[in-house]
Amino acid sequence: MTPKERVEAAMNQQRPDEIPVMCQMANGHTVINTRIHPIDYFLSDEVWTDCLLQMRENYDFDGILCHKPGRVSSLPDMVDRKDYDAEVPTLYLDDGSRIECTRDDDSYYKKNADFVFPELDELDVENPLAWAPESYMVFQASKATLPYDRAEDIPDRVFGTIDRVIAAIGDTHSVHGEVRAPFDHMMNILGMEEGLMATLDDPEKTFALLDRVTKWSVALAVAQVRRGAHAIKISSPFAGMGFLSRDMYAEFIVPCERQIAEAVRAEGGYSYTHTCGAIGDRLDLMCESGVSGIECLDPPPLGNVDLPDAVKALNGKMFIKGNIDPVNTLLRGDREQVTADVSQTMNIGANGMDGFILSSACSIAPPVPPDNIKCMVDICRAFKREA
Repeated sequence: MTPKERVEAAMNQQRPDEIPVMCQMANGHTVINTRIHPIDYFLSDEVWTDCLLQMRENYDFDGILCHKPGRVSSLPDMVDRKDYDAEVPTLYLDDGSRIECTRDDDSYYKKNADFVFPELDELDVENPLAWAPESYMVFQASKATLPYDRAEDIPDRVFGTIDRVIAAIGDTHSVHGEVRAPFDHMMNILGMEEGLMATLDDPEKTFALLDRVTKWSVALAVAQVRRGAHAIKISSPFAGMGFLSRDMYAEFIVPCERQIAEAVRAEGGYSYTHTCGAIGDRLDLMCESGVSGIECLDPPPLGNVDLPDAVKALNGKMFIKGNIDPVNTLLRGDREQVTADVSQTMNIGANGMDGFILSSACSIAPPVPPDNIKCMVDICRAFKREA
């Protein structure tokens, strides 16, 4: 099998010739290990593409996650000054805000003095970003908040990175796109505190807002599948037990993510939801959303998922992409610990179900030693499944 065929079989809950392996990498990990300047990494489709391809080759992954479809072409027009040499390289924008392009982490938007998140009762649900300064909208576009209701309305320029990656390896390797979950959109429109309080104070308007931004996620997911993305990751970080109860998950998360899953499936693609932290009480609800798989399943102490229980609950229903501890094993562990943890995970996951893809539970953290990742991949390649 080709790497792409291997991932396809696993996502389809069939048995590939080998267990596929691919991980999401934190931006900081890529910046550190390609030695590219973080401003160039943040601004350029070509640079980002080259970095993603290089990192896949370095680790022999079976696929690449393009966790955003491309860079924002209008952003350079807003930049007054670039400080490449600062301790934290920074783009200074024309409205007094700035974007800090860190050397070992994500890029961060730093508000100007006039910036205030709206309250829910002030928000125009039909135009949820009408309140936002242009610089914030552009930065959010770099995080895949794109206010288009139909896939065909999204400009080609949005897909500058994923198009290049698919052109380079899309026939042989699995290339995944990503969308923000609707609840994630809401958190970035209202701010974390106001967004969470809205679910309690005004559920009716919360539902209306979620319905509005779900269209954005569906459109972007469909557009990426039509351009050749093999699967779509639904980034749903704020949906674990630390944020929402099980009942609230069923109420606010499942109906929205089901729309994305159904739209992706109708286009012939696969979808999987990525929720960090403790999700052990809601695996069945994730199944109800109709996604093809789940990523993360953080083990203790990062989360509360017991892999044998998850395999038993999900086998024949969804694929699992996980679940090596990215902190205590890949970051802090030595080769002996990596070998032990990965071997145990392979024995449980790969021998317990056909739909298993080896991966770090959450992203590979910026300072993770590359040799630990290579060790993980080597163990996966050498693994022999029980008959």
